[in-house]
Formats: sequence, C-alpha cells, structure tokens
Amino acid sequence: MDRRYRTPLFAFVSLLLLGGCADPGADTADADAAPIACEPDLVESIDMDRTLGHIRVLADEIGPRVASSRAEREAAEYIARELEGYGYEVEIQEFPRDQVVSRIEVLEPVNLRVHPATGRIDDTPASEYFQLTGEEGITAEVVDCGEGACPAEAEGAIALFAQGDSDAGELLAHAAEVGAVAAILHGDDWRRHLTSVEADDAVLPFVTVNVEAGEALRDAGGARVTLHVEFFDTSQNVIATRRVEGDPDAPVVIFSAHYDSVEQAPGANDNASGTAGMIELARLYATVETDVELRFAAVGAEEVGLVGSRYYVSQLPDHEIERVAANFNTDMIGTAGELQTQLFVNTLDGDNVVARSARVARDRLELPEERMRAPFERGASDHVAFHEAGIPAANFIWRDPETIDLEPWYHHPHDTPDRISADRLSTAMSVVLLASQQVICDAGAFRDEVPAALER
Repeated sequence: MDRRYRTPLFAFVSLLLLGGCADPGADTADADAAPIACEPDLVESIDMDRTLGHIRVLADEIGPRVASSRAEREAAEYIARELEGYGYEVEIQEFPRDQVVSRIEVLEPVNLRVHPATGRIDDTPASEYFQLTGEEGITAEVVDCGEGACPAEAEGAIALFAQGDSDAGELLAHAAEVGAVAAILHGDDWRRHLTSVEADDAVLPFVTVNVEAGEALRDAGGARVTLHVEFFDTSQNVIATRRVEGDPDAPVVIFSAHYDSVEQAPGANDNASGTAGMIELARLYATVETDVELRFAAVGAEEVGLVGSRYYVSQLPDHEIERVAANFNTDMIGTAGELQTQLFVNTLDGDNVVARSARVARDRLELPEERMRAPFERGASDHVAFHEAGIPAANFIWRDPETIDLEPWYHHPHDTPDRISADRLSTAMSVVLLASQQVICDAGAFRDEVPAALER
C-alpha cells in the first residue's frame, strides 16, 4: 500500500504536522498558539502522590524487574490490576525471552536488601546455563573469604569474595575446594560489579554484587540468605485499551513505557518513573470523551534490546498500524540528577507530530525554551519499534543539555525512589498530557476528507 494514502485519519494528522491541533477554520500559520480542544484541562488533575506511590511499589516493594523474571511478572500483574481498575480492557501479552535471573533473599538480618547480577559463563547462552539453583534456591550462611582465604566454616556456606585483581575462576575453585555451596563476588565499584568465567571454571553457582552490598553482607556477620539462580523463558507486555464504541476504525494513540529494569538496579527512574507516569495518564484519560481509541502499553524486556515493544508492534495487523496517529513513550522522566535539566523529545524522523505537539505543550505550560529540546534525533528506547512501523513516535527523557548524559546512577543500585524529582516528573507528565491532547481531542473533526498526499 502507498503509505501516503492510509485512512481518513490523515486529514487530521496532516493538520497537526503543519503545527498543532487547531480549529478547522484556524490559520495554520499561527497553529503553535492553538488552544487545546479537550475540556476540562486535565493537567490540574495529575495526582503526584498516586504517581510516586506507583514508583515505590515497582522499585521498593518489587525491586529489580529483570526481563522474564518473577519480579517482572509481578510488576506486570500490578500494572494490569491498576489499569483494569480504571475500566480499561487489559491483556497480558506473553512473548519468548530466555534469561537467567538471580536474586538473594536475606533471611537474617531482616532489614538488609541485596540485589545481585548473574555470574556470566563465557560462550554460554541462557538456555544452556548450567549453574542453576532450582526454584527453592540455596539457603546458607554467608562466610567472608576476603580476597581468597576461606576459613574452615565456609564448608556448606556461601563464600563472599572481594575479587579485586583476582581471577574469578580461581576464587570459585577455592570456594569449591573448601566445600562452599555457592559464591558471591564483589569489586570496589558502588555502581555495579559484573564478572565472567570460562565454562570449565564455573564449578559453583555464583553471583556478583556491588561493593556496598558486599560490605553490607560482610558487616552483618553471619548473614543467612537464600540464593536463587533460575532460568526463565517468557516475558510479557501489558496492553490496556479504551475503544471507541461503534467505531472500529477510529484513530489510535498509543502511550508506552517499559517497566523492566537491569540487574542490580531497583529501576526507580529507569523506568518505574515512565511507567508510573503512563499509569497516571491512563487514569486521567479513562473517562474523557474522545473519538480516538487509547492504548497504554507497559512493555517488558526493553533493557535487553527493545524486545517487548518490537513484539507488540510485530503483532499489530497492517490495518491497525494504519490507524495509529502517534506514540508517546516515557522513559526516565523523574530523575533528580543535578545536571539532567532538559527534557529531550527524541525522534527518529525529525520534527514529527509528537515533537510539534510537545512544543505546543511547552508553550501552554510557559516553560522556558531551554527546558525542553524537541526534536532531538536519538533512538535507544521503545519509540524505535513504533517508528520502524511508520508510526510518528517520540521518547520523553531528561538529559544533561551540554553532554547529553543521563544521571550518574543510570543502570546502577542507586536508582532508588529517593532520587526521583517530583518536580521534573510532574513537568514531563504535564508536557506529555498536553501534547497528547493536541493529537487526541479533535481527531474526529478532521476525518472527513483525505489529503491528496501525505508523506509519513
């Protein structure tokens, strides 16, 4: 099909591409000043306490949500319950993803939390990983072996090593010689610690932690834990839909955010913030009258290659893709990083309808121009999957305007709820809400005629 002639939706989208959601008789030259059609103005109804509460559940109560893990599934079920509670039609869409996932349950002392990463075995895919603990895990005392000198009481225990410059394989061999049942290795970096061994050296189940977790276990003196190293093969997306009654061909706007995180990271900003913001937008849009079908996609397995969003888009029939007007993707929208002061609106097709509507939202909020950069050419988040299908899409994310850097605790254990800025989170949500209203609220008014040509 010639993508210039897709559906009557194009009349509406083409007007937006010229500069925003305007009254049909308005002068498009002044479209950036066009008013939002929806009433009431929903921005004042954003509930920040509710939104921050979602972040605490995802990052604190559930914790690291590694692709395919039990925690990722728990998060998906939490998101589904919230969206169902707002009246949406909700589907948990499963897809294949092989992953070895580790976790440590600290039994004593009860107030200690440790987030590990799985020990890497060279040239061993997840489906062939052989140092698994089984569902019940290994329960034992943690015994300090320093940089490699395990005491006699390490027999039957989990050996804790400060790896330093030592070879990880040699430390595992030493632990096995003294009768340890597993090992925990750490380096001297507060951010994270990863190490790998050759297959012949992987003689015990082992995980790695950052230096702070290692020292906390050491200082606890006789901590008792259950170590899990498990294989999983299924991740999932949560898709919430609000259809337009009697109009199966209605235009569609999709909001998306990934809810998984990397190993060791609680993922408060990356990306409980974007997920929480999306859930709150779903609450606000649940009862608004609109001629547009709304979808909210909490996607899994983003951190391992945009797997969830690409799977979701791949399952959309061509006639559904033809109906989608825009994708608003929220990722890391709550950072308290000192230098991450500019909201980037990342696109892969230049100044698309999402970037244009974001600028209208910025002006309505009376934000300084330097507070937001729209558009900026960059991928690296789930908007890529929608762009690849020909859908105008953008990712909203805070970055350092000078270096483009993310927060210093990106993908690290310090990505916790106390490092969320309620002000930046509120600003980003307000921009996305007002921008999406530009696309959503008067869509039906522009569906009666198709332009001669529309390049997408």
